[in-house]
Amino acid sequence: MDRNKRHRSFDTSAGEWIALIPNELQVDAVGLWQIIPVGRHEFGFEGRDLEEFTREALKGLLAKGAMPITGQEKVWVFEPRYGTKSNEIIDRVVKTWLSEGMREPDVGDVWFGLTAVVGN
Repeated sequence: MDRNKRHRSFDTSAGEWIALIPNELQVDAVGLWQIIPVGRHEFGFEGRDLEEFTREALKGLLAKGAMPITGQEKVWVFEPRYGTKSNEIIDRVVKTWLSEGMREPDVGDVWFGLTAVVGN
C-alpha cells in the first residue's frame, strides 16, 4: 500500500487519513463500513493494498483503546467473537471480511468504539 497516495477529494494521504481516523472515537464509534469504502473509492486501493489499508486503520483504532462492538437493541455491546488482543481482533475482522469476498460492509457489521459507549 502506498501511504502517500492522495484522497480523491481532499489533500490527505492514506497515511494521514489512517492517523486521523482514531480521532473520531472521541465523538462516535467507527464502523468497518466507514473504513473499507474510503480505502477502495477515495484512495483507489484493491486487493492486498485494500487489506493493508484496513489492517492499518484498525490497528490505529485499537491502539487508541477501541474495541469491536455491535449495536443490539439500541445499545452498543462488546463483540467477543473477534477476541481481545489487537492482533487477534484485526486478523479475525479481516479474515471475516475476506471470506465474504471483500464486499462493502454495511452499518450492521462490526464497529469500533471506546468502552464509554458500551451499554449506551
